[in-house]
Amino acid sequence: MSDGVRIVTSRGTLFTNAHGDAVIEWNGGARRMNQRYSAIQKFIDNTVVRHMEPYVPMRNGILAKSVILGSRMGSGELVYIAPYSRKVYLGEKKDGTKMKFSKSRHPKATEKWAEHMKAARMPQIEREVQDYARRLMP
Repeated sequence: MSDGVRIVTSRGTLFTNAHGDAVIEWNGGARRMNQRYSAIQKFIDNTVVRHMEPYVPMRNGILAKSVILGSRMGSGELVYIAPYSRKVYLGEKKDGTKMKFSKSRHPKATEKWAEHMKAARMPQIEREVQDYARRLMP
């Protein structure tokens, strides 16, 4: 299955394996590079949570903070674990009508807060991550 694509640099080699997956083999320092990539992913996760919080409906803070307890920062997956997270995220009441969110504590509070945050904040998040990665990577 491998099409024989192989790119060799002083930092490592990029190639496709027998299953057709792209693989990077680092020259020396692989552990250091993996640590850097892990640090960048952790930074991304924390940055996204920070930018998303103003969009999360807030009554007592449990929902907004549940992502910290429910997620392993650096995994690339953010999980809100409050029991009502899904219902609030979708903005649906039990009777099928739309929820109305108080704007007193979070003026940007809305359903589907991740999508709203991405639409409004993604360029800034990308800049922050690029700046962080430049400082971290050789």
